[in-house]
Amino acid sequence: MRVVVLLMHGMRAFDVTAVLEVFAEDRTGRGVPYDDVVVVSPHAEVVLKHGMRFAARPLTAAAGAELVLVPGSSDLPHLLDALDEAEGRAARHALLDAHAGGATLASLCTGAFLLAATGLLDGAQATTHWSACDLLAERHPRLQVQHNVLHTRDHTGRLWTSAGVSAGIDLCLALHAAAHGAAAAATVARSMVLPAARHGGQAQYVPVRHRPRERAGAEFENLRAAVRDQITRPWSLAELAVAAHVAPRTLQRRFALETGTTPARWVLTERLAAARELLETTHLSVEQIAHRAGFGSADLLRKHFTTHLATSPTRYREAFTPANPFPAPCKQSTGWSTASNSPTGNPASLVADRHETQVPASVARRVRR
Repeated sequence: MRVVVLLMHGMRAFDVTAVLEVFAEDRTGRGVPYDDVVVVSPHAEVVLKHGMRFAARPLTAAAGAELVLVPGSSDLPHLLDALDEAEGRAARHALLDAHAGGATLASLCTGAFLLAATGLLDGAQATTHWSACDLLAERHPRLQVQHNVLHTRDHTGRLWTSAGVSAGIDLCLALHAAAHGAAAAATVARSMVLPAARHGGQAQYVPVRHRPRERAGAEFENLRAAVRDQITRPWSLAELAVAAHVAPRTLQRRFALETGTTPARWVLTERLAAARELLETTHLSVEQIAHRAGFGSADLLRKHFTTHLATSPTRYREAFTPANPFPAPCKQSTGWSTASNSPTGNPASLVADRHETQVPASVARRVRR
């Protein structure tokens, strides 16, 4: 498969290297089909984030591409400014030409802003880094922006987007599976010491108390504080209105203007935040946490976790409970170590062929000396 990586100045080096790790590494010896990877740009040399420089071919080298990948940028204002300049216009035209020629287009992280600027995503589901989802929806109202997914795929299968940073690897593995089959993608994932697919969406990675629209000194600041202090209470709309000293309808209208959501949804968000904090910092059972967060039952907590975070409380705890930074040393063995930090907890699930990590005999002899 001919794979093209389209670069602009300031793009994230992590995204670029993630793409190359999945598609450019030669794994034909393990049965993975070969991909011809080409890096193109409006510039002969691209300066990525943190000063990494990349030699690139002209945009015309994208001709015949079957897959075009657009990395993201951690400097979003710079990327948005560049979209209106010659560099951005040339990149947009290259994407449009590639799509017209039958290529699949995929963006990683904030690369969605470049892909959306072509107009090809209009009417389709799309995502980006959780911190930029609202801005993507604001700049491109025809998109169906998804806040709680790791990646999206439109109904044609030719337009893909991913959430932020490491979700770009999930996207690349999904694209690899779509092109070459699940077995080949699983081989790639194992060689990278990764699961072939992660559980849940990106909402579970948003900071627990991330509230960009809440302001100190706002009208309902005291009400919000009261709810957080007494999160176990039922907090019906009538109770919230009494605590805020306004009529229920007035509360609904003003609260939405202040926070961007309804009182009921805000309370649910706070309950989920309380539950997440307890899962991360205590050894309480899921049932105990459900009651302390005001859900009343573990079943209801699990339902809301699945709906809003696309994972279960147990899986969330496994993912976000800090591991022991000083694990006991592994016993020496002639085979593979049984210690693992794998997301599945099963080291065998991530082990590729043994020859991948074997030290050549000549090197071993030099080390022994």
